[in-house]
Amino acid sequence: MENKQTFSDPLDDIDPIMEKAYSSADYESENSSSGDASKVNISDVEFPEISTSFNGASVETGLFSNIPVQVSVELGRSTISLREIFELTEGSIVELDRLVGEPLDLVVNGQIVARGEVVAIDNNFGLRVKTINSQSKS
Repeated sequence: MENKQTFSDPLDDIDPIMEKAYSSADYESENSSSGDASKVNISDVEFPEISTSFNGASVETGLFSNIPVQVSVELGRSTISLREIFELTEGSIVELDRLVGEPLDLVVNGQIVARGEVVAIDNNFGLRVKTINSQSKS
């Protein structure tokens, strides 16, 4: 005697509207009229020219003046192992890749935009910009 198990599909009682929405047969029949159902017609996208005006009005650069960015001054860098980090104590010295007297990097959102020298303003440090980095990171 053969013991036959039947599988009951839980989606048998699906809403007919949803069944049509998820039916691949409808998609294939709609697209088969063009000959090959797997052929897709792709056209190029044309983007408009970028301009400094919006609906005839000029966009002012002041529009961007209130957007916050992360600005930091980088004294130098070093690559050390995690073991060396765990061994750091007060008074430990981490040697950096920058020579004394070399300009420091002004970093905006992770990208170097300028170089300069340290200045003291009252009791705070500052950076006097000496050169602007004109090369953009690609």
